[in-house]
Amino acid sequence: MSNIDDLFSALAPSADTIQSQKASIASYQAQKGAKMLQDGRTEEAITSFKAALTMDSTNPDNYTNLGKTQMQAGKNDDAIATFKKLVAMKPFDTDAATNLGNAYAQAKKYASAAESYEKAAKLDPSNTTAIYSAGQSYLLDNKLSKAAEAFQKLIRLKPNDPNGYYALGQTYNKMGNYNSAISNLKQAVSLKHEFFTLAETELGYAYAGKGDDDMVQRQIDRLNDNDQSTAADELKNDTTKPKFTTASAGSYNAFYPSLGPNTSLSTLTLTDAKQTLSQANATKSFTMEFYFNTEMDVTSVQTLSNWQISKANGGKAGYYNYGYTQHPDKEAAAPIIQSIAYNVDDQKATVTFSLTQNSNADAVIDPSHLVFKFSGKDVNGKGMDPDANAYDSVNGIFGASTISFYG
Repeated sequence: MSNIDDLFSALAPSADTIQSQKASIASYQAQKGAKMLQDGRTEEAITSFKAALTMDSTNPDNYTNLGKTQMQAGKNDDAIATFKKLVAMKPFDTDAATNLGNAYAQAKKYASAAESYEKAAKLDPSNTTAIYSAGQSYLLDNKLSKAAEAFQKLIRLKPNDPNGYYALGQTYNKMGNYNSAISNLKQAVSLKHEFFTLAETELGYAYAGKGDDDMVQRQIDRLNDNDQSTAADELKNDTTKPKFTTASAGSYNAFYPSLGPNTSLSTLTLTDAKQTLSQANATKSFTMEFYFNTEMDVTSVQTLSNWQISKANGGKAGYYNYGYTQHPDKEAAAPIIQSIAYNVDDQKATVTFSLTQNSNADAVIDPSHLVFKFSGKDVNGKGMDPDANAYDSVNGIFGASTISFYG
C-alpha cells in the first residue's frame, strides 16, 4: 500500500464513527420533531421523525414517535404501516402490539384492532389496557360474546375498577340482556367515587330496553340533578317514543266516542240544528282531538294516510258492537278522514272526518269501538310507540297491532 493509501485510510471515518454520527443526527431530528409537535406543526414533525428513522432505523422510539404523530394527523394507514414495522422489529413487545391496535381502532378496522390487542394481552396477561381495548373493539365490531369475555377477564383482574363493569353493562345492553346490564352498571356506579355520567346514562338505556319508563325518567332526573343536562337530553331524545297521552271529543263539531253500539247517526247531530243527519244521504263532519307526549313532525301528523279509523276487532281494542251486529244492513258507512290540524304548542292533533246517513235515514254506529290509529313520526323521526298508537273509548289508549279496517 502506498503512502497516499495509508493517508486516506487514516483520515476515513470508521464504521463506528459513521454509526455514531447517524445516531446523533437521528437524535437531533427526533428532538426537532418533538418540538414541532409541541408547537402544533404536525406535518413538519412527521418529516423530522421520518428523517430520524432514515438515520437510525433500529431505534424503536423513532417508529413509536412517527406512528403516534401520523395517528394524530389522521393518517391512519400510514400509522398502521409504521407500527407493523415496529411489531416486526419487536414481536414480543406488548406496547408495540398495543400501538398497532390503537392505529387499527382509529381506522375503524375493529377486527384487526382486537387481534393486536389480544396479542398484547397474551404477551402481558396483566395488561388491562389491552384487554379493555380488545373488548371495546369486539363491541364496536358487534362480536358481543367476545366483548363480554374480555370485560369479564378485566373484572377478574381489577374487581374494583368501575370501567370493567360499565363496559360489560354496555355489552349486555347490546345483547338485550337488560337485567344483567342493570346489575353491572349499578356496580359501576357504586365503585366510582364521583358521579359516573356514562354509566348512569347507560342505565337509562337498560331500563328503556325493559320498558320501564318510570326508571328511565329517574335516570334523566339524576343526570339533570348532577348538572349533566346534555346527557339527560340525549337519553330523553333516544328513549322517548311518541305516543298518545289522551284523546277526547273535538272542541267543535264534536264526536262523542263514549256512545255505545246501535247509536243512531241522527242522534250524533241533535245538538246542531243547522246540520243534522236526520235526512237520507246527509253528510256531516266531526272532530276528535289527540294529544301526544312529545313534539311531532307537523307534516307527518297532517298526512292523511298516516291516520286510520277502523272497527275494533279483538285484543285490547275489544270488538265493534261487542262482537254482535244486530242489523248489519243499518251499519253506517266507513268514516272518511278529511283533514288533520296540528297545534305545535299543545302537541294536539285535531282529526276531522265525515259520516254519511244511509238512504233510509236509519243508519247506526258504535262510536265506542271505532279505533283511531296514527302511524307517523315525531320531530326526531321516531315512529309511534306500538303500545300507545291507537285509541277507542272503551279501552282508552293501546297498541293497535290487531285491528282490521272499518268496512
